[in-house]
Amino acid sequence: MATMPPGQKRTIFWIALFILLVSSLALPFLFVHEPPLLDYANHLARGFILAHLHDPAFHFSEYYRADWKPYPYILWDILLVTFQQILPVERAGKLLLILTTMLLPVAVAWFLWQANRTGIKLSLLACALSFHLLFLWGFVAYHLGVGFCFLMVGTWLWYRRKPSKVSAALFVVISFATYFAHLLGFASAAFILVLYELTSFNWREWLRLAGFLALPSLLFLWAHPGLSEQSSVKMRPIMEKFFSLRDLPTAGYDEALDHIFAGGLALCFLIAVVRNRELRVNWRWLMVTLSLFGVFLLLPDGWGRSFDLDVRLVPPLCLLTLAVLRVGHRATWIAGLAVALTVLRVFNITTGFQTEGEKIAAMNHGIEHIARDARVFPLVDTCNDDDPLDDYYIHYWAYSVTRRGAISPYLFDVPGQTPMRITYQPYAPLGYWGHCYDVQPDWDLVAADYDYVWDYGDHRYQDGIEEVADKVFEERPLILYRIRK
Repeated sequence: MATMPPGQKRTIFWIALFILLVSSLALPFLFVHEPPLLDYANHLARGFILAHLHDPAFHFSEYYRADWKPYPYILWDILLVTFQQILPVERAGKLLLILTTMLLPVAVAWFLWQANRTGIKLSLLACALSFHLLFLWGFVAYHLGVGFCFLMVGTWLWYRRKPSKVSAALFVVISFATYFAHLLGFASAAFILVLYELTSFNWREWLRLAGFLALPSLLFLWAHPGLSEQSSVKMRPIMEKFFSLRDLPTAGYDEALDHIFAGGLALCFLIAVVRNRELRVNWRWLMVTLSLFGVFLLLPDGWGRSFDLDVRLVPPLCLLTLAVLRVGHRATWIAGLAVALTVLRVFNITTGFQTEGEKIAAMNHGIEHIARDARVFPLVDTCNDDDPLDDYYIHYWAYSVTRRGAISPYLFDVPGQTPMRITYQPYAPLGYWGHCYDVQPDWDLVAADYDYVWDYGDHRYQDGIEEVADKVFEERPLILYRIRK
């Protein structure tokens, strides 16, 4: 019986370790029923409505309509609606979160193999960097887009190395999937590829890449997502941009663990460069990384109805740096440290999810007191909360949509982005979107258009609410009122 060569055994070991580490990223979602991610519940409610829009058990068709057009951002909705054919919506959402989180390191491993022909060891760092702050804010479609971004870049490099109809067709499919996952994912991949090809001084490759990117880019010009109502530009202070490079990849639920994690990442860099005779710099990827950093500095914070545009380049920028250095045998040391950092990060996120989950019980009890098909007015105040990671309760009322068939105008409806339109126009003051009510809502108008008031946080307007509604549930910080008819 032939024995396996030592080199092959080591390769199998590292691949098995990578698979194990990628699988560990599912743990935070397995220990909680509702992942405490800021925007997630709102996205989940939209997917539920789209899947049950014409279901006679609900009244969604009276208040919403589908708008399935080739917009960016819709892949998450398509997958969520598809998964609901075999799973309840909340299980389908968790499965999609798990797959999205796992996709990122797999895509980075594919990219690094094509970029540097390096083994899988440095890809272990992508496991440690999967739970960036934007994902914890519930930017789930964006997180999916980052994974597809690196699939797209890696597939282009594969196509360049071995041009064929199969590789070309695969690149086209992944390019469109990246566009439909998230516009910033596609834009990041396009920036990276354009910058990479500019370093080759090969005009034929420039034209070929332009041809591939043309159609998704034209779709963007057609959809102009988030720009239909206004086109104002808001810039972020330069020091805040630099702080985001530190905070977005490392921030979690425990400040001490966050500092240890950041220190571990810094140690990986020192291991790679200090007195390393095997160190080699891939100058093309260094130029691409520096150029993308320049784009990050120039990109605005807000443009029209889109926001946090600049900081959404931070995760791709951090992961792109893994292609800059070839570190020789020290990759083994870095891989070992990456395993420890991933375990630390998964522990940080898992315990954080569990701690936040203990605060959810009151809101779940409140949802049980909402009648089916009721119209809900969410009054959610974050004026006294300085930690955005705690703000997941802003959209938690949206679980009343999936559990009670509730109706509300405060679901995400952005023309050119989301595939659902709200077709009725009840009274809707702007305080909810600012997460702080500076002006008291007109309670007579609220009473005319809603059945319940979901009052969470600062109860400054309790007297005004009680003029038109009765308290049916109270477990601070939540008070639920039923409108008197």
